[in-house]
Amino acid sequence: QGVLAMLRQTLYRFDLPAHWLALPAQGERRLTNYLHLAELLQSASAQLEGEQALIRWLATQIDNPGSGGEAQIVRLESDADLVKVVTVHKSKGLEYPVVCLPFAGSFRPMDKRSTAYLSLPVQGEDGPARALVLDYDDDQLAQADRERLREDLRLFYVALTRPRHVLWLGLAPMKRGAGKACLNEQGAAGYLLAGPSVQSAPQWQASLQALADGCAHMAVQPLAAELQPLPRWQPAQDQPALRPAPGYDAVFDKRWGIGSFSALTRAMAAPSVPVLPVAAQFPADDEVEPVSAEGSQAVSLAPLALPMQPASAAAVWHRFMRGPVVGNFLHDQLQWLADAGFALPEPGSREGEEEAVSLTPLETRLLRRCERAGRADQALDALRWLRAVVHQPLPPLSISLVQLAAQDALLAEMEFWLPARLLSAPRIDALCRHYLLPGMERPVLPQRVLHGMLMGFADLVFCHQGRYWVLDYKTNHLGADGTAYTAQALQAAMLEHRYDVQAALYLLALHRLLRSRLGAAYEPTEHLGGALYFFVRGLDGATQGMEVLPQSDNMMALLDALDALLADGQSMKEQA
Repeated sequence: QGVLAMLRQTLYRFDLPAHWLALPAQGERRLTNYLHLAELLQSASAQLEGEQALIRWLATQIDNPGSGGEAQIVRLESDADLVKVVTVHKSKGLEYPVVCLPFAGSFRPMDKRSTAYLSLPVQGEDGPARALVLDYDDDQLAQADRERLREDLRLFYVALTRPRHVLWLGLAPMKRGAGKACLNEQGAAGYLLAGPSVQSAPQWQASLQALADGCAHMAVQPLAAELQPLPRWQPAQDQPALRPAPGYDAVFDKRWGIGSFSALTRAMAAPSVPVLPVAAQFPADDEVEPVSAEGSQAVSLAPLALPMQPASAAAVWHRFMRGPVVGNFLHDQLQWLADAGFALPEPGSREGEEEAVSLTPLETRLLRRCERAGRADQALDALRWLRAVVHQPLPPLSISLVQLAAQDALLAEMEFWLPARLLSAPRIDALCRHYLLPGMERPVLPQRVLHGMLMGFADLVFCHQGRYWVLDYKTNHLGADGTAYTAQALQAAMLEHRYDVQAALYLLALHRLLRSRLGAAYEPTEHLGGALYFFVRGLDGATQGMEVLPQSDNMMALLDALDALLADGQSMKEQA
């Protein structure tokens, strides 16, 4: 709904309908064309990637009019003066000024010649149900016909209650085949007039006349033997003037929006990047080095999408390409592997052709995913790296992702939405500086106040020994080998990219989820584990690539303070 929603929002934000409809001519034509164009663009956007591709498609359609077939035929400005033909089913819940039911007395009885099977109501173990009957007898056929009559009565009621002013019903003696007997009692209209008793055509007409005589607003008009010619409808030459639009005094909250950790920190990495109301979520985009106050990057990166110089002794994760694009690619594979239970075999000594011929089905699928992502040359390296990642024991828990998946104790890409009335980024910054890694320097969050919803996706949430943890994968490059991934280096990377803020928000979402699911039984000191930041390029380092933010008194004080910020809008307004 992206393109269509955006165009509709633009339409009503600038009050274009009122402006166009107030024009002396062609106003309704403009509005209809705008909405028609919005629908065509929305349909095309499902097959195209990005706004520029959509613009090129529109330019092509303008240069080649008529190439889109019937979808591009100019629509009528309004169907208010047209006759609408709809089924009774589709008219349910709607209202029309005038309704004509030309075949109100018709029905379709159940008979063996046109009925291959029956669906009959039965009493099942769990209550009323329906049974499919292929070989049915006359009694079951009669039961099915009674069910058909019940449905006809329900639909007849729907049809009778659609008009606002006038209702015309077309009624006539109903017969079956070449028979002469009047069978109106088998239809909804006849059943309502005289019940199940059989009546002749004159008797049935007398019953209808008696009903009309008792109602001041009902009349029976016999159809003439010869229809009189009807005058052709002539459209009015002068359209009535439009009434002035009534004033609309509603007040819209234009500050409302959707924020995330990426939105809070985006200006650190690229001050010129606009903050959109809803930004696309790419988990590794925050791995771009922040920009300092002087405008230079704090740490230089190798060019994106260029591999490092291969070294025979270097592990695959050290010589693998780096940058946010590669990080997002690896995040996608880890998310996919989580759904497959991380079921890769343990890393071994297989190399080259021997390794390729002994792949499991899951490994083969992973290689194909790499090829479809345009990374066929790095596919085997990615496979070796991910084998090591999923079998690495997670400090300080001494359990691997494979073992957690075997226990069915994990949830990948947990999405959360938290309402926030006035959430101040400087206030969040101050709380994280005070409670997480206190005393250590870190970049300042941009001046921003979030009013609306705070959302995010946690890479992995899992339970181990009764405690719930949040785990986030990071592919940041901190050095050429495992010796660069020290505890100090991981903490510096955490603070440089403000992952402390991300951890606080993700743990708050988990904290609130556990509190709502466990209720009074929830005890944070027993059930909340903390946050793990898995720097997957540091598997062979002293820290095994893991930065741990455990549950502690400081952590709980931080979560309580953030919880209060989300709920206390007035307090936040004063602080902001």
